[in-house]
Amino acid sequence: MTATTTIESVPTSPYDDVENWLLGDFKQAPWEPEKIADFQKRLNSAFGTENAVLLVWSGNRTYGDEFYTDWHHNGLPKGELERKPLLLFKEIKVGDRDYVYVSAPRWLLVEVHHGSQLEQSWEESSWVADADSTTGRKRIRGLKPPEFFYSYLKTIAEHDAFTIDGVPICCARKWNHSKSICYGRYREPNASDIAFVGRIRANMDRSNVVQRNDKERSAKVLMDANAATRHFIKATQRQKMTSVKDMMLEHADKFFGDILEKRGVTMTPREIEAIVREGLESEEDEKFNELEKI
Repeated sequence: MTATTTIESVPTSPYDDVENWLLGDFKQAPWEPEKIADFQKRLNSAFGTENAVLLVWSGNRTYGDEFYTDWHHNGLPKGELERKPLLLFKEIKVGDRDYVYVSAPRWLLVEVHHGSQLEQSWEESSWVADADSTTGRKRIRGLKPPEFFYSYLKTIAEHDAFTIDGVPICCARKWNHSKSICYGRYREPNASDIAFVGRIRANMDRSNVVQRNDKERSAKVLMDANAATRHFIKATQRQKMTSVKDMMLEHADKFFGDILEKRGVTMTPREIEAIVREGLESEEDEKFNELEKI
């Protein structure tokens, strides 16, 4: 491991003063709407479509996930859903049920997901374990996914150039000293962020990705997904059979030697392995033929 040290820089911006995050109001983006719209056009051009990847100010909670914060004794929610920031720095409880959310003042790139793509996993992910509930769990999300769901993609920030095993020194130092996340130093969005989105698009094209996250699932994608699921299930089951077979062959004398001994049959380990191999391969073919019918 090669370590390179650097002198920690002194914050030069109110956006880099953590104490100021708690006292100040950073809900308002430092750019005018026109400037944000212009940069968004550049992101759209890099990705090849409109508004699939968005430039968002962290203080704008429109794009945050929604959660319940108060529940009945049986784990069902009461009250309204509350939206948290995408980049949550600190959650301060005020009274029994109210919270103040503090966000690190940074620009973000977020990925847009169409709600229909979350339907299958939404219900399961909406519940968490809760020892205080009479049912042992509580619901933290709404009954249905929203029309659009926004996931964190990147924090736009400047980090130390020197690294330890690929991790910027500022991030390693922050984690080692306080086990907390490094948000880097504030910087404005620039061409490197456009290039970042362009690389995502290029990787999607190389991988032949046809289903965009921000669009409804097409019938073809669902059909292909179901076919792929069946394929992987069968492949996994066959691999499992093969693994068990290999283990039994490796220790054939231990699996079957005592049976033969009780019957008065004397065979060498090699002879036992040959007979077991023949029997297992025949049985495996029969089982896999059944899997092929699924």
